[in-house]
Amino acid sequence: MKMKRTNPAVNRGVALPKGELKAFAERIRDAIVAGYAPPGTNPGAGQTTALRIAEKAAGLTKNKADVRLRGIRRAGLDTLWRDAAVAWSKAKTTNAAAPVTPPTIDERLRERRLEREVADLKTERKGLLDRIIAAEDLRATVFDLARAIEAPAVIAPISGGKRGGRRSAILHISDVHCGEAVDLYEMDGLNSYNLDICRARLERLFQKTASLLTDHWKGDPVDEIIVCLGGDMIDGNLREESRRGGAAPVVTSVKVVSEQTAGGLAFLRSTVKVPIRVYTSGGNHSRLTPKPHAAEGGIDNLDILVSWGIEKMLAGDPGVSFYYTGSGEALFNVYGWKFLLQHGHEGAGGTGGLYGAVYKQVRGMYRTHVSYARRGRGFHFVLQGHDHTSSKIPFGFANGSIVGYNPYAMRSLKADPAPASQNLLIVEEKLGVITYQELFLGSPDEGSLYVPPALDMAGVTGAVA
Repeated sequence: MKMKRTNPAVNRGVALPKGELKAFAERIRDAIVAGYAPPGTNPGAGQTTALRIAEKAAGLTKNKADVRLRGIRRAGLDTLWRDAAVAWSKAKTTNAAAPVTPPTIDERLRERRLEREVADLKTERKGLLDRIIAAEDLRATVFDLARAIEAPAVIAPISGGKRGGRRSAILHISDVHCGEAVDLYEMDGLNSYNLDICRARLERLFQKTASLLTDHWKGDPVDEIIVCLGGDMIDGNLREESRRGGAAPVVTSVKVVSEQTAGGLAFLRSTVKVPIRVYTSGGNHSRLTPKPHAAEGGIDNLDILVSWGIEKMLAGDPGVSFYYTGSGEALFNVYGWKFLLQHGHEGAGGTGGLYGAVYKQVRGMYRTHVSYARRGRGFHFVLQGHDHTSSKIPFGFANGSIVGYNPYAMRSLKADPAPASQNLLIVEEKLGVITYQELFLGSPDEGSLYVPPALDMAGVTGAVA
């Protein structure tokens, strides 16, 4: 016998207990009262019906909710929400008929402000998300790099001997200004200078040079010492004021600086025990004419006389050689590295303006390089003084002074208060200049420029915090 097939969904709807159907009908009624559309009514765009609200509240699927709705209607339980449906319909009609009041200006402004705040928040949110993404990318990169790093590279010592190449020293002596008097009171306590201080600073220069080349030297000794007498060994009569303030006579200045320098070279010979070459370049303070002369300016100069005096005093030592040029500029060679000695007043005048002495040195050295290159006599480095400021620039090395900061530099030039110092260079045969040392020559009793800073004042009597 063939059995009749029935709809299981209908059977399940009929089979539901009446109490369960009534409870679901009451949920629908409550949703209608809350303002949702009754079942079978179009709720409008973007709205939902009371059936769907009841379905969600009961935790049912759409299919089960529809089965219960059909069961409610068959059982006549839809009367439970009839009054609520009528009230909902009337309320909707009333709301539709009510006139729409246009928003006021304040309401529009408030709405626009809210829109802008929302837009700003969205932008900020995007920015934060971008930062999170960037941080995650960086984190991933770092972790990948950390995984890739395994062990430090192995650096092996240089093959061959540890002695290195041959080395020579260049001692640059310039701007001694022997005979000049610098008064400590006039310099506001910064610096002082006279013949006794000149002797003391020259002595310190040779002592420090010898110590660096012996006690503090490692490896084979230097092959030789090249001494560059770079001009302005005396203060001379360049300006009328040079004879004021207790300055020494020119003849006395020539005698003192010649004897002191000759004694220093003899000291280097006895302690370092290597040959010495001496080159001389005349300065502007040592000229014999009121105004500088280009013709014979490198010869008619008291710095040449100073060098001759030193040479005469050391004539008995064959290990000290002196060299002169007609131009007053000395071009010499150390292991193939070429140096040009000049005083530094040539090629660039003025004060250097805002940039000071270093700007003058750059201009002057560059013009000297170009001039010599055009003559077919190119070289590597200029050695010059004149500006009383020690510096290292690509074109060469500028020397400090032994006189130090003086009234002309302080008041006329408003120059930087450079202390008394001279340069010592070490030249290696393959590498060129490997060491540039500024040897400071002042003593605390000669001015505050030479007083070290009080790093620890604890326990010092009379110290002021």
